[in-house]
Amino acid sequence: MTRPTRRIGYAHVGALVASTAAVGIAPFFLPPYPLALLTLALAYGLFAFGLDIAWGRAGVISIGHAAFFGIGAYCAAIAESVGVPPVVGGIVGILGAALVAIAVGLIGLQRRAAMSTMAVLTLALTLLVEQVARSWRPVTNGSNGLFVESRGLIADFYITGVVVIVTVALVWYFVIRGRWGRRFLAVSMVPVRAAHLGVSVRGTKLVAFAISAAIAALAGVLAAPTMGLVVPSTAGILMSTQVLVWLAVGGRGTIFGAFFGAILITVGERYLGDVLGSWYLLALGVVFLLIVRFAPGGFAGLLAKLARVSDSARARLGTHIPPYTAATDAPRDADGTVTATGVTRSFGAAQIVRGIDFRADSGESVCIIGPNGAGKTTFLNIVAGDLTADSGEVTIAGRTATSWPIHRRARAGLGKVFQVPSLFSDLSPADNIALARAEALTASPLPVGLDRFETMSDGPAADLSLADLRALELAIVLAWGPTIIVLDEPAAGLSHDESIRLAQLLRRVSAESGSTLIVVEHDMEIVRELADRVVVLADGRVLAEGTLDEVAALDAVQNAYLGKTR
Repeated sequence: MTRPTRRIGYAHVGALVASTAAVGIAPFFLPPYPLALLTLALAYGLFAFGLDIAWGRAGVISIGHAAFFGIGAYCAAIAESVGVPPVVGGIVGILGAALVAIAVGLIGLQRRAAMSTMAVLTLALTLLVEQVARSWRPVTNGSNGLFVESRGLIADFYITGVVVIVTVALVWYFVIRGRWGRRFLAVSMVPVRAAHLGVSVRGTKLVAFAISAAIAALAGVLAAPTMGLVVPSTAGILMSTQVLVWLAVGGRGTIFGAFFGAILITVGERYLGDVLGSWYLLALGVVFLLIVRFAPGGFAGLLAKLARVSDSARARLGTHIPPYTAATDAPRDADGTVTATGVTRSFGAAQIVRGIDFRADSGESVCIIGPNGAGKTTFLNIVAGDLTADSGEVTIAGRTATSWPIHRRARAGLGKVFQVPSLFSDLSPADNIALARAEALTASPLPVGLDRFETMSDGPAADLSLADLRALELAIVLAWGPTIIVLDEPAAGLSHDESIRLAQLLRRVSAESGSTLIVVEHDMEIVRELADRVVVLADGRVLAEGTLDEVAALDAVQNAYLGKTR
């Protein structure tokens, strides 16, 4: 496809100009102490912005993010203590933080890892870094910390302000508004749909976490001269908790929220803390609880609601979704053959799939039928990669795909339509289509009847009827351009007339695009409308195959449906 251009709106330019102007004139209006406080708040805002890349945008939970902030601050401080320019130490700290993040992410973001794994690992990491800083006295000076000399109040402010603005602008332009930003959006909203569009969920989250750690380390480097003393608590659990509060109060998924929360609470702590004493922490805790309970989007979310901002999910992430452009690349291999040999799958002691042999030729429409409990959905999920087979082999387009993850099967041309529609419900139908096309294998126009979704941009997809949700999911898959489409009871919950129209549409799509269809379905009218060939499963095995009339006439099939002994 042609490379989409990134459009920058007047609001974006205005925000950049306003931020630059504010930084430029602040020293002329602020006394020394408030200026030093603002300098520290800007560094903290960058720290919160770094965490937001992982947590607010890609959905990676990190409750020990101060470990990376501390790594950056300590590397700058250690460099200065041994006579090396702090900028060199800062670069080492940023790279080191990114490498540590990759190591942690490789463990915590594994496919089978629990959602809490990253939270536990990052908590352990911040405790470890804090303990190392406390114990490694010859290098870190233990609990006494390391002194970092200020470059001068004005110099510290301008260096911090310029680095913050440049960093945020570059990350926004090249990451948030680019392909990675779209992928962060997809994996944070509906990971399984993102994977079936060919996006590596683990790889995307790992990239987000590494970028987040590097930005947090940079923030630590900037904050060190203003703090003056880098101590173990800089990398500790208290700092990790504070940045979570800054981001939650300001609003996840927004640049404004990260900096607003950090500046508000940092300034409030210095001024109100002196007045309220220990009551300030109680007041902050109450504010945090109220925000979480009544305004989960933080102050940024409240402002968006007051301004009646539409399309909130897309606006929150600031993601640029490119318009559809016709394909210019050479067509990919159109082989849509799928085979399975000796596939088995058990859940505990229950063996659901007992050695299925299956084949769907390129362009063929195959319906899989059978009584409840026959293993139809389980087998389909094995083909699509949602489940792994205990034994046997699956091939896609002639290549062994048994061990492939979902996104790799998708990149081989396999798309999936779920029994319960899987789409980005907080985005408009038009943005759902655009997001799929941004990852498209081959750009192609939608068939008549589904192309209506390309212009539906006024409200979220969640507002659609079930029939439209099913049609939209199919449009997402087709806009992405698969050669093989697996569908799990695509007509479930639809009326009779809606089901027949859907079956006719699928048949037309198969004929026009040449896509292979593998459909699990119970409604025999739909099967008759769709199937070139029918495969009957019973008790986890292939019982019969042929045309619908041929298999329906078999005594074994009738007995299986009626529950009689064969």
